[in-house]
Amino acid sequence: MKKLFVGITVPGSIGLLKGQMQYFKNKGYDTYLLTQHNDKSLSYCDHEGCKPLPVEIARNISLMQDLKTLFALIRLFRKERPDIVNVGTPKMGMLGMLAAWLTRVPNRIYTCRGFRYEHEQGILKRILMFCEWLSGACAQRIICISPSVQNLGIKDKLFNKNKCVVINKGSSNGIDADYFNRKNVPVSETEQLKKALKIDGCFVYGFLGRVVDRKGISELFTAFNQVYERDNNCRLLIVGPWEFEQIKDKSLYNRMESHPGVVMPGRTDNVPLYLSIMDTFTLPAWWEGFGNVVVQAANMGLPIIGSTGTGVCDAVCDGFNGINVEPKNVEALYNVMIRMKEDKELRERLATNGPIWGQNFKSEIIWEGMDKLYQA
Repeated sequence: MKKLFVGITVPGSIGLLKGQMQYFKNKGYDTYLLTQHNDKSLSYCDHEGCKPLPVEIARNISLMQDLKTLFALIRLFRKERPDIVNVGTPKMGMLGMLAAWLTRVPNRIYTCRGFRYEHEQGILKRILMFCEWLSGACAQRIICISPSVQNLGIKDKLFNKNKCVVINKGSSNGIDADYFNRKNVPVSETEQLKKALKIDGCFVYGFLGRVVDRKGISELFTAFNQVYERDNNCRLLIVGPWEFEQIKDKSLYNRMESHPGVVMPGRTDNVPLYLSIMDTFTLPAWWEGFGNVVVQAANMGLPIIGSTGTGVCDAVCDGFNGINVEPKNVEALYNVMIRMKEDKELRERLATNGPIWGQNFKSEIIWEGMDKLYQA
């Protein structure tokens, strides 16, 4: 029985692994989760049948804590002797891969979930690029979760192209195609939520995810405001938590909260229900690792407004199930939002194609690809 260690930096990212550890446990692997210790990580391990390996790790750069974490991982790997280590998210990716290389773990895999350095500048950007290079250098294989992430990693000389692999068309964990299916959301619940949010009868542009600058939230609000001035029978639905430390314009929240056309219910655990009340899904992000929520929305039969940014462009088949616009281009975004609202035939065609596109990203396809790497 092969001993498999999978690591992420913080338990908040555990959604990226939903179903994965249970799948590999059922395949006969002895599965362990490396992350910070809290109720969320323990609950995940209990549900998925894997063993928790608590690691004290800082999300941001902290030299002393990072060294302590590295030595703790080295001790842990020497004691447990894993056959496979697969780590992702920047900090765990770097420290986990370095520890695995130093302890000569036989199968070392780095899962690259995108490049934070894309929107940084100066010394911080160089540090983040070095961390990615080091993670890739210590790995034997690099799972890039989208083709554009792989292309950028090779272009910026961070990764050896012979180490890189994209599983099928991309995604780190795929989607549960049955869960993200409009047929499984009761119409009565959809109508009830529309009335509760007072959006019944309005055209709804939807966004779902962490509210941060790099998701294009400021551009989305600016473009929507122009749409609203043209026709106020529309709403911008923002579903997700605000991470204010990652938002430069500190007035943005108040301006959006006071806007008559913006609805912000906060975070939800029932993603399919909230997707079901949208008329189109919008993610004009600057960059992503892979826009998994975009594929979830497409599989729910929503037309997509995406972007040509890294990772997002791979989650939308431009012209087939959505339209991509250039990141930070408010005018282009506005034009597509108007077109999507006014062209019913276009919306219906893109919506019909969404579930077809979504079939490329079933979780089982991604996990089977991982299994081949684990068996190599």
